[in-house]
Amino acid sequence: MNPLSKITTAGLLALAAILPAGAQQNSSEAVTEPCFIKGLKGRVQCLTIEVPLDYDNPEDTRIPIHAAVIPAKSSRSEPDPIWVFAGGPGQAAGEYGILASTAFRQIRQTRDIVLVDQRGTGKSHPLNCEVEPGEMLSSLDDWTGFIRECRAAHDIDVRHFTMENVVRDMEAVRQALGYEQLNLWGGSWGTRTVGLYLKRHPDHVRSIIVDGVAPPDVSLFESAPESAERAKRMLAEDCRQNEACTARYPDFEAQVEAFLAKAAAGELRYSGNDPLSGEPLELDISFVMAVESIRSVMYSADATVMLPYVIDAADGGNLEPLIALYTGGASASESMYLGATLSILCGEEVPRTRQSVLQEAAADSFAKDSYFRYWQAGCKAWDALPGAPDAHEPISSDVPALILSGDLDPVTPPGMGEHWLQGFPNGRHIVVAGNGHITSATACMPHLLKKFVTTLDADALDTECLGYLKRLPVVTGLNGTVN
Repeated sequence: MNPLSKITTAGLLALAAILPAGAQQNSSEAVTEPCFIKGLKGRVQCLTIEVPLDYDNPEDTRIPIHAAVIPAKSSRSEPDPIWVFAGGPGQAAGEYGILASTAFRQIRQTRDIVLVDQRGTGKSHPLNCEVEPGEMLSSLDDWTGFIRECRAAHDIDVRHFTMENVVRDMEAVRQALGYEQLNLWGGSWGTRTVGLYLKRHPDHVRSIIVDGVAPPDVSLFESAPESAERAKRMLAEDCRQNEACTARYPDFEAQVEAFLAKAAAGELRYSGNDPLSGEPLELDISFVMAVESIRSVMYSADATVMLPYVIDAADGGNLEPLIALYTGGASASESMYLGATLSILCGEEVPRTRQSVLQEAAADSFAKDSYFRYWQAGCKAWDALPGAPDAHEPISSDVPALILSGDLDPVTPPGMGEHWLQGFPNGRHIVVAGNGHITSATACMPHLLKKFVTTLDADALDTECLGYLKRLPVVTGLNGTVN
């Protein structure tokens, strides 16, 4: 029987075993029903179950966990679905319809795709914080104040929106749906969640695909300065290899330094219109926000080609292209549920950051320690619990593993993938040229994902179809690369 058609008896019994007494009374509601998700044509099946907010006190507050199951197209579907762990932290997998229709379009021929909104996101008791561009670009003190207001707006103990509880929720949904084996896909921070689920429930994992790897034993904030600097230097080198780019921007890196020096001196102020709304907008751009206006854009390899033009314009006093590029990126990340992000980062990542290591890395990077300072400022106004004692230990398993990295990634560069590979003897690491953060939908990668999940043989994958990829030419003017 296809697990999508209805909850199996075994699944209901297993669900009852992990939920507190009384949950069986509500188990009749744990059935899928038709629904729609953005970015995907046609109906899918949705499920909502209730789980404890605090698993140590299961009789107290309960919260909903929402899942969407995209059914396999074949009537002879395989019993093990692709189970998607969203990134962020703080993104909702239920809003990954576009990814499902691109990266997993071939896998879906024979397998279900399961998208679960982790607690605090999507339809699983979302912890929203409405962020305007001015707030994103404000001072750190103002940012802390904004987070304090957001925290006051949520009448729930946000400390329990932890990674450990996310994994418990995922296991509750798995048991409710009746799947025995899963093929896990995780992107960015979702690779951490994949690792933790694998650690807690290894018997239910058939294979893993991790894209944009964040190993649990590598500090995100300690590694961030070097990762950002590497991406910036690669962009500068690509410019030097192009005659038109070199002529237009003879020293891109020097312009970046000059731009950031102005920000540090308090000399960057934008007075104009909001590029998205058209409303008047005036704001001071701090050093931290100036760095983020560069670092965050580098997540997309296609967007990086605009950076030399934008920094050159800013160097000449025109900040409008910078604001347009940055707020455009902010608009694209509207699916980030900031409260869920803070509950995890403030409990599990900010406290582990060693200042001596961070400052040593920051000394050689244009980004300095800005990424850490930004989130540290938010955490001053947010409640969080520490992660599990083994949360930062390396992951190792003999499960088949496909590890993906973009060679231009500014936050999880290929070195992270190599580090992850050390614990997976049946794994393979593929580095995709010309790509930034997340590569699963790139070129022929959907075909390779399908073949891997079918055969579980990562070494047999023919990656020649990725060999032609490279970064687009750097923009040299308003007409792109044309003078």
